[in-house]
Amino acid sequence: MRIHDTARMKRPAAMLALLCAAPLAAAPGDIVATRIAGFREVGAAFKNINDELKSATPQTYVIQISARQIRDYARQQQGWFPAGSGPKPGVKTAAKPEIWSQPAAFKAAQDGFTAQASSFATVAASGDVAKMRAAAKTLGQSCGTCHRSFRVEEKR
Repeated sequence: MRIHDTARMKRPAAMLALLCAAPLAAAPGDIVATRIAGFREVGAAFKNINDELKSATPQTYVIQISARQIRDYARQQQGWFPAGSGPKPGVKTAAKPEIWSQPAAFKAAQDGFTAQASSFATVAASGDVAKMRAAAKTLGQSCGTCHRSFRVEEKR
């Protein structure tokens, strides 16, 4: 291999390293945008589940796909609230400061949601619609736990 070929090979590796490191140094606004997008996806998946469960003939595959999406996002949300990503001028977020002032309580709420999301995904995989209806209510309650304590709800 010639010397200039080695240098050419190192450039893509260096670019890849920079791209991978970029999320680690993300600005608070980027983290908030990621968090908002993730929770919108959770909300959309939960709406799909509820719409199907209200249907006379629920499509279980839609529920199963949506349940897996919620489970996967629930696992990811543990990293969506790093220090410095809370309310401050110039950063629009519905996250309450209590997330960072009461980290143990917030982590417990996140863990509860993650457990319920995993449980619901298991129930959905069974194909038993009656069990899915009951489990969906429990999943919704776990969402509400966090919303009541750690989210600024808009007044309508």
